[in-house]
Amino acid sequence: MTAALVASSDLDARTPEGETEPASPAPGRRGRIGLLAASLILVGLGSSFLVASTLAPDAVDKATGEIKVAVSEQMRQILEPDRLPEIDLGGEGGMRELDRCDGTSTEMITYRIDGVPPLFAAHNNCGGDVILGWEVGQRVTVAGSDVVYEVVEERHTPKWSDVEALVGMSGELMVQTCFYGENRMRFLALAPVDPQPVAG
Repeated sequence: MTAALVASSDLDARTPEGETEPASPAPGRRGRIGLLAASLILVGLGSSFLVASTLAPDAVDKATGEIKVAVSEQMRQILEPDRLPEIDLGGEGGMRELDRCDGTSTEMITYRIDGVPPLFAAHNNCGGDVILGWEVGQRVTVAGSDVVYEVVEERHTPKWSDVEALVGMSGELMVQTCFYGENRMRFLALAPVDPQPVAG
């Protein structure tokens, strides 16, 4: 009895009962096709993003900024569901201190006028965007303090507006950053939450 040698991909598999099953496709072929399709999709998306960022950079900045803020907030809620959002207030200064991007919000000395609470600012791409996910009623903490604050008021102005546009805002302090891809700044007034009376 002689046995013919045949390539394994041409053989039909035999079941224990002697019945034949159709040969399966070569291993990895489907995976390579899927990888090629995924690669083509990613190249197409990358090309589209490049064109969009060239033709409409503000729209791309706004969209990616909004996604970043939403994802950061979701991650905070997943990883630290019982912890309030926190902001780190730094020292006083002006644009030079603000541009350091050290992760803190700078108390802007140019905003010190009557009728405007102390104002702390940070660029959106330097951690200031944390406040873009907050709404009126949001409770927050300040790094290094046990005081819980609540967002009590919100105001928007065009960039480089006069500080007088903020006169009359309530609260103990304010935080500020710019919206991504827009000529707008966001100001939030924070007031300490009254401690709950202890039952006696």
